[in-house]
Amino acid sequence: MPKISKPTVAEHRSAQRAALLEAAEAILVETGVAGVNPRTVCERAGLSRSSFYDYFPSKDDLLAAVAMRAFDEWGVEIEEALREAEPGIDQLSAYVAATMRMTADGKHAIAAELRGEELSPSKQEDIKALHDALLEPVRTVLEDLGVPDAAAQAYLVQGLLNTGVQLVTHGMAADDVTAKVMALLTRGLLV
Repeated sequence: MPKISKPTVAEHRSAQRAALLEAAEAILVETGVAGVNPRTVCERAGLSRSSFYDYFPSKDDLLAAVAMRAFDEWGVEIEEALREAEPGIDQLSAYVAATMRMTADGKHAIAAELRGEELSPSKQEDIKALHDALLEPVRTVLEDLGVPDAAAQAYLVQGLLNTGVQLVTHGMAADDVTAKVMALLTRGLLV
């Protein structure tokens, strides 16, 4: 029986899986998707290469798990930001500000590296569902504000947020981008 490093087998497996995910995230940010493979991930995690397949059937499964973990962490931060804001415009502003702040903190780097990666259709669907779930608070805020066709409008807001993320990624201050995005959302270009 192999030695375990935690009090229970379940805790040990959870820690091993987390180590593989953390290693993959680090490699992904440092060298991109091409640098992520079972050997490099296991070396970084301090595990034998055969351990990889105990947790992930393929690189595809690992990358999907990395993406899902990033979405989960992003969602938690968004929820916290919204919980502290008043309903309506304040929540919309909190959502935009949190998105730009997390981007400035480097938390969008994983998503940027995985964008365009050819994952299996089922993994792509899983990630799309998580992405759509992140947009749900925007739809809810827009409905609360009485915006017609809030679901479609939420996707348009997402497009503006994506552009804001690009600006922050290219060096513009998160607070400045937040102000610009909120000005467009609340007043428009010509007001």
